[in-house]
Amino acid sequence: MRFGIVTAWPDEDWHSRRLLEACAHRGEASSVDPSALGAFVTDAAVEIHLGGRAAATFDALLLARGLGRVGDPGVQFELYRALEGTGNLVANRIDALLAAQDKLRTSWLLRLAGVPTPPAAVAQSPREAAGALAALGEVVVKPITGSLGDGLVRASPGPAGRRAVLDFLGRDGAVYMQRYVPHPGRDARLFVVGPRVVGAMERVAAPGEWRTNVGLGASVRQLDPPAPFVRAAIEAARALGLDWAGVDLLSGPDGPTVLEVNGTPSWEGILEATGRDMAEPIADHVWRRARQRARRSTSTKRSEANHG
Repeated sequence: MRFGIVTAWPDEDWHSRRLLEACAHRGEASSVDPSALGAFVTDAAVEIHLGGRAAATFDALLLARGLGRVGDPGVQFELYRALEGTGNLVANRIDALLAAQDKLRTSWLLRLAGVPTPPAAVAQSPREAAGALAALGEVVVKPITGSLGDGLVRASPGPAGRRAVLDFLGRDGAVYMQRYVPHPGRDARLFVVGPRVVGAMERVAAPGEWRTNVGLGASVRQLDPPAPFVRAAIEAARALGLDWAGVDLLSGPDGPTVLEVNGTPSWEGILEATGRDMAEPIADHVWRRARQRARRSTSTKRSEANHG
């Protein structure tokens, strides 16, 4: 099995290194620089090249860190779509990653799939923003794209809350608000790979901090998640079309509620809490998908030969 790990930081990024090592346990694993991708569109075919190597020479491509140090992000996104469109196995898919990156899209895809998630709103004008804040009540104001807890602010209806919301709006041109779910300073991160939860941890916020991100000082411990949490996490990853995902949940008044879905989740916290390296189940899942595709292709060719 030939794996390509797409990353601009094969040496510096811990997660990229772990995926390279895990895939090497199952076949040949090579790093692919996103800025080295190119395409030829001719009458005969659409050919995608990865640093001088044809995409068809890989059985699977894993997007570890899909943006290059140089090059054009929009071009790189289109090349990932072209890889998928020309029959290459790409995990996670670029449109699934972009859906997870966009909090508005995440919210409506989860709602569309019936996955429990807090009410949310996006506004582009001061009037709409103030109206959404009044309708939602206490909210967490978040950058529309991003993760790791950066830039999160809690706001309540009233002058101070409106000022916070309008500050976001003035800076970014739009503001995303998600209804705040009360919690005792802890939440759950479930790591989903394919149809299973393969690791889970509880994150406990640092003293005086309401955010539970590990990068902000939260401590972690292993979690045996209840069945409703497992179902919600798997359904959330499926709703966005992700092969693997980190799903953040809280226990709300009516059961588990999904706060965020991360398509490029860190698993250092999971490793610390559980002792399990998520690179192994990721590599195993992609290996199984690639093997199934190869078997289907072989079966199709044999059928065509028998009926030729």
